[in-house]
Amino acid sequence: IRDLVRSRWLVDVYKRQVNPPADIAAQLGIAEDDFAYHIVRVRQADEKPIVIEYTYMPLELIPGLKKKDLYGSVYRFVREQCGLKISSFHRTIRAVAATEEEAKRLDTKLGSPLLELTQIGFLDSGAAFEYSISRNVGDRFELHNVTLA
Repeated sequence: IRDLVRSRWLVDVYKRQVNPPADIAAQLGIAEDDFAYHIVRVRQADEKPIVIEYTYMPLELIPGLKKKDLYGSVYRFVREQCGLKISSFHRTIRAVAATEEEAKRLDTKLGSPLLELTQIGFLDSGAAFEYSISRNVGDRFELHNVTLA
């Protein structure tokens, strides 16, 4: 499988401004009536959809994000356009079943296993700038991890 970081092929993307659900607003450290970008991207590798990403980013923290920016590195936008320093990502990994919508968008079967990564990204200030859930097609994705001791 091609490295997804190097393979930024997007087959579907949308962005809108919303009041995030209460639990996500709490993770981002914002009020329930604050606005956030809600971004959904489907990425592919070797011309096959491999992951669907659901992302929330506080509008106040990441101003000026355009749809065109979603076709490149959002983290580059955060660093270079917003002048912010990303310090860490906290991830939780679990297995889930594909919903009907995900099965359709990821070209897999309803209930197929997906590897879900829930991630909160933090800036060097300690502020959370991203809450995302990515659901990766189980038989098209490998997670490689290096832990330094």
